[in-house]
Amino acid sequence: MRTSRRGRTAPKGQYDPSDLIDAPEHHEYARAMGLLTWSTWDHGLRPVEQRIKEFVSTFPPEDPVRNTPGGSLVAQADRTYAPGSADSRLKRFLALDWRQGSIHELLARYGLKAVDGPTAQPRPFEAGSLRDTTRRRNIRLRVLHGGVDIEADNMDAAKAAYLDRQESKQAAQDVRAALKRMHEELENDAAKDS
Repeated sequence: MRTSRRGRTAPKGQYDPSDLIDAPEHHEYARAMGLLTWSTWDHGLRPVEQRIKEFVSTFPPEDPVRNTPGGSLVAQADRTYAPGSADSRLKRFLALDWRQGSIHELLARYGLKAVDGPTAQPRPFEAGSLRDTTRRRNIRLRVLHGGVDIEADNMDAAKAAYLDRQESKQAAQDVRAALKRMHEELENDAAKDS
């Protein structure tokens, strides 16, 4: 048994459910997540006891990452991603900051906080370039779903070759259409002369 932050003996686990309290400062975030109110149309706040019970059942203290997907990604040094392990998911869950997937961020989704939790740090969103964002998304999709059976090593060269083929096809269709019009005009001229 370990000692909780309040000095009581805590049950065996990664966190003590009795340390969870209501956090009105996170209610808007929890409302946006759909976990604060009864339903989409019923805007009444759910009781804090029910939200705590739901959090504890979703993230049980003895194994809080049991229900997290096995495909959680871990950033590598080369800015790519690899599938995470149960240990990496637990490390993220127990982090003492506000990163995505940490206990404090997950509690905020329910409109809750830990008694001695860190203060929320606002992180402004800075969008990267569309190209970099797309590359990161594609890397994550490939890690989660595996690579495509037929996938080019150099996607830029493959795209250029694809565009060249499309232009060639369009040019061939244009030539066929012009020849057809020319033959129709010759037939019409021959019909007028006779």
